Amino acid sequence: MNKKNQTFNKTLLIVDDEPNVISSLKRQLRHERYNIQSANSGMDGLDLLNSNNIGVVVSDQMMPEMDGVTFLESARQLNPDIVRILLTAHSSLKNAMAAINRSQIFAYLTKPWTSEALKGTLSSAFEHYNLVVENRRLQKLTHEQNDKLKLMNENLEELVRKRTFQLEEAVREGVVMLALAAEAKDDDTGEHINRIRSLTYDICMGLGMSSKEADEISFFSIMHDVGKIHIPDRILRNQGPLTDEDWAVMKTHSVEGEKILGNKPYYKIARMIARSHHERWDGTGYPDGINGESIPLAARIVTVADVYDALTHERSYKAAWPIEKAIAEMKSLSGKLFDPKVLNAFLKNTQR
Repeated sequence: MNKKNQTFNKTLLIVDDEPNVISSLKRQLRHERYNIQSANSGMDGLDLLNSNNIGVVVSDQMMPEMDGVTFLESARQLNPDIVRILLTAHSSLKNAMAAINRSQIFAYLTKPWTSEALKGTLSSAFEHYNLVVENRRLQKLTHEQNDKLKLMNENLEELVRKRTFQLEEAVREGVVMLALAAEAKDDDTGEHINRIRSLTYDICMGLGMSSKEADEISFFSIMHDVGKIHIPDRILRNQGPLTDEDWAVMKTHSVEGEKILGNKPYYKIARMIARSHHERWDGTGYPDGINGESIPLAARIVTVADVYDALTHERSYKAAWPIEKAIAEMKSLSGKLFDPKVLNAFLKNTQR
């Protein structure tokens, strides 16, 4: 999705009857470029919601006159799309859980919260809000386009060409949104898929493909982990070794990703990548244990890009490797994990 053509809501409302709590939150978020509004009571918070385009609201649980859950329920009635987060103390968490589930609150933060938890939760909350709003915009656009198509019968050939282009653009935006939604499960920034797309494009060009072929494969490479939407957060965000049971669940994301992408010809390359990007050249990968050139070329390319990015960037369970160490490791896996021809194309590009 072209972010230059998209306006992201960054307006945050903080509601707490203790001014020092509001000041602390604002201080921790001063570098996050949020437009922060604040109120000291639920009623004042509702007034701000009525007069401002707010995407995310954070409310304290224990407040006089109107408690946090009641306030957030009222906020949902004003605008169901507003993402709602509750601040609660450990001592009151048990009593608040039923209300939290009933009110469909997006998340809660326990006092005292950590800066990482606060920033990560807000990042996910705004990502969720903007995806919902953008998806509704696209649905509205599609309905409007379909209505217009029914009414128009002149200059049909030109009209079809224009509408086809617009619908393809809408579909591509939908693909990006779906990829971002999956990425948000274990990468708050979404930059991983952008790096994979760039690396994949370079490898394709290094293999002598046309720019059209390279663009197509690299675009669908961002869907490689879409199946992680079905993987529980406790597994994706686990900072230690996975148990055998959890690893078995994790490995299902390749097949689940293929299922999500349906059976339309448009997504054929995406399906091959989603299913086979964890296969190995020597046949010891998953889910099918296929080897060599029986692994789709697009998947073999994304395997190289994905492993390089995983090695050279920090993950919840590992630190980032230096580039030299990552390259040495990948060379040692040529003919085992990687297609030697694909790996050589990647290595030549990194040496430029």
